[in-house]
Amino acid sequence: MPDQTRRALLLAAVAGALPAHGHAAVAAAPSTVALLCGEALDEHGRQKPLSQAQRQLFDALQREMGIVFAIKTYPWARAERNALAGAGLIFGLPPTPERLRQLRYSAPAASNTLWLVTRSDATFPFAGLADLAGKTVGAVRGYSYGAAFEQARGKAFRVDDDIASRATRLARLMLRRVDVVLLYQPSTQSAAEVEAGVRAYMAPRLRDMGVAATAELSVLPQPLASDPLYFAIARGRDDAIIERIDAALARLRRRGEPVPVPVPPPPPPGRR
Repeated sequence: MPDQTRRALLLAAVAGALPAHGHAAVAAAPSTVALLCGEALDEHGRQKPLSQAQRQLFDALQREMGIVFAIKTYPWARAERNALAGAGLIFGLPPTPERLRQLRYSAPAASNTLWLVTRSDATFPFAGLADLAGKTVGAVRGYSYGAAFEQARGKAFRVDDDIASRATRLARLMLRRVDVVLLYQPSTQSAAEVEAGVRAYMAPRLRDMGVAATAELSVLPQPLASDPLYFAIARGRDDAIIERIDAALARLRRRGEPVPVPVPPPPPPGRR
């Protein structure tokens, strides 16, 4: 066989193999899924890293589902608008009757407990929303804390909406701009653990503020709520992704993998 013919056959064989090889590589690559989250800022307005619980949950789902989350953080109001417009999954947006009409929610994926933080020299008995009467409550702008809280907002108590910076809101508490700050923490933590954490977190900041000697931070023993956390997506966009998330969570928990387990929420807060 002439050399020119042999080379032509070899080149044709290589060219014919390339599309199949390239197709296999593309098929094996994980798909990318946009995931919208509410921002969590430091006192300088910079986005904080994901919490350990969030990272653990997202990493486990990515491995189990063969996907990659492209995480995008926004203020909660903007994150919700983007999710309703079909920009991707959203994580951590509480369901409401209106949202349930527009978004399809997963089964509970994790849970957070909503604690109340005060100055140690200004604690008060708390059993439910009625005990916030007349107080100013520090909250994150654009976030909903449940139907009962929203109905009482501006009536039984005043709400001071601020940026999603824990340090900023706790500093306002120490300066007596608010009476109590709402703070979400993973439901695995007790009130004492949350209190120790916020005290350690704020200690250097309080020294800079010159108020460290006057008071500490205290976490009230009764939380306001324990809220399941869900994934959600605009209805009609990709309902199958919610089914895949639910199935993946079920498989992970059956295998005993360290995925946060949601806890049932307590009854709506009210005076006992």
